Amino acid sequence: MNLFVPVSSVLESENRLLDRAEDAGPVIKAILSAIASRRGASGALQTCYDLIAGKCDEKIRRALLRLSPQWRDHAIASVYATLMPGDRRKKLGAYFTPPHLVDHLIFRLQEFGLDLSNDRFRDPAAGGAAFLVPLARHKARIWREKNIKDERIVQLLTDHLEGCEVDAGLAQLANSLLRRMLSSEFSIAEELVESLEIVKTEDSLEDNSMSSTHIVHEIGNPPYFRLPRAAVPDQQARFGDISSGRLNLYAMFVRKGLDRIPAGGLAGYVIPTSFLGGPEFRRFRSRVNELAEVLVIDLIDKRSDVFLDATQDACFIVLRRRSSEVISVETTEAKSGLLASNGIFTERGKATIYAGGEPWWLPGEETQSHATLADWGYTATIGYLVANRQSERLHKTGGAGRFPLIWAKAVTPTGEFDFLRGVVQKGFGWVDAPSEARYVVKSECIAIQRTSSRGQKRRVTAALIPKDFVEMNGGVVAENHVILLIPNREHPESASNLVQALNSAAVSDQLDRICGSASISVRLLEKLKISKAQ
Repeated sequence: MNLFVPVSSVLESENRLLDRAEDAGPVIKAILSAIASRRGASGALQTCYDLIAGKCDEKIRRALLRLSPQWRDHAIASVYATLMPGDRRKKLGAYFTPPHLVDHLIFRLQEFGLDLSNDRFRDPAAGGAAFLVPLARHKARIWREKNIKDERIVQLLTDHLEGCEVDAGLAQLANSLLRRMLSSEFSIAEELVESLEIVKTEDSLEDNSMSSTHIVHEIGNPPYFRLPRAAVPDQQARFGDISSGRLNLYAMFVRKGLDRIPAGGLAGYVIPTSFLGGPEFRRFRSRVNELAEVLVIDLIDKRSDVFLDATQDACFIVLRRRSSEVISVETTEAKSGLLASNGIFTERGKATIYAGGEPWWLPGEETQSHATLADWGYTATIGYLVANRQSERLHKTGGAGRFPLIWAKAVTPTGEFDFLRGVVQKGFGWVDAPSEARYVVKSECIAIQRTSSRGQKRRVTAALIPKDFVEMNGGVVAENHVILLIPNREHPESASNLVQALNSAAVSDQLDRICGSASISVRLLEKLKISKAQ
């Protein structure tokens, strides 16, 4: 995020109410910039209270008033997160859901029978009440149209909505934003809302949390944080049925939510797309499928400038709790589409929900080929060397006992191998290694950039490391951001042909359908169908 956008510059544009991400975003960034420059003047919570009350710099106040109520709430909650210590913010996953994402998820839930007037909701990680305030707004509007009295509206809201938040300050802020909405937008008397506390300070992952039993649906954007495996043995045991490796908080929230909602209840979340095909989410996919019908998987178009200060591939998932657990699950389909930053949603077709923990495939063209890397005669392996942990082994020149180090930058965007490009970018081109080490590759092989993201021209970028180069140097060693494809039989298919096939749009499209993270998984590469030339 650019923290040097002056508030004055965003106020020079047309003075209209902003209600779209591309319009509201620059204003919010400018507000955060101005607030950050005053860091330490008062606590984060008091700063937000002052913003709600309009007790702030005039330019900031005017900037807030340019935002629609939904985006104004988002801006104020983001101020609280920005003023948090960075490590605490990351651990809590305090990167809040912008309004256009909230609106879309509510819309999707309504498609499957959600009744905004009568149904009861829980947000298990309420944050700045990004979901609860809009839900309360919808309910209050409907009830007002039915001539329900204000006092009764407030009572109904306490019965219909519930939020949990581990950060006490955020819980207080969430309740303040809720009260502000009711008093300023619906003119409900302050004495009726002053004690309203829908968001409680508690950890909804704990078994003894205060969650009500009458809540029917769950909705939210749980925190994204990968837990160190050794640090949380108790959580590994509690969530063993979804763990295929290290646990992520968002998977734990989804799993816990499916225990809380009744049969037929809906669960809608904004979560990373990493669960779609990632090997460490195999048990998670399997268990979710046993407990719930997967109704929707919608992608969010951009990975940057969606969540302030964070770059993240994310999606919407909508689940319906089964009446009973299903052990033998069949392959099913779910609705799937793409939400653009301007709020426009495009249906893409059907996602395929495979059983048994197999990757779930987003819509796309099916390939007629059945050939995998194994059929081509190659094995995929991640580069051995982690450069920042073994820097003492790196050298700028070759010599006895040294091998060329293959950096990801040595694979050009056009799919060519350029050893010197990697050296120039990184400063080192050679690495110490025993000649007999298994990670020293001594045959012609293929290098693939291990890190990529949606939106690149190609998701898979591969290049041939030619036989002459390997033999001249006695072998090569790859660093950890490279995947090497190494022949595993005496007469493999042509490496040049495989590079051409890997760099095709069809292969990248396949990977996009199952790989939701920036890091390409070897196991997913091994599942791709790679057409051979006829």
